[in-house]
Amino acid sequence: MLGLSIQLRVLVVVHCYREKDSVIRLICARKADKSESRQYSEYLL
Repeated sequence: MLGLSIQLRVLVVVHCYREKDSVIRLICARKADKSESRQYSEYLL
């Protein structure tokens, strides 16, 4: 999943959702590289 941080940085986030107990578990979040940022920008247009 790609998204924006509060500081307007494009982030790649990996998470899982456990439906059984309605919990979202954050596995990893990192700054997107140039190609991922470009992909996110193209998605918004």
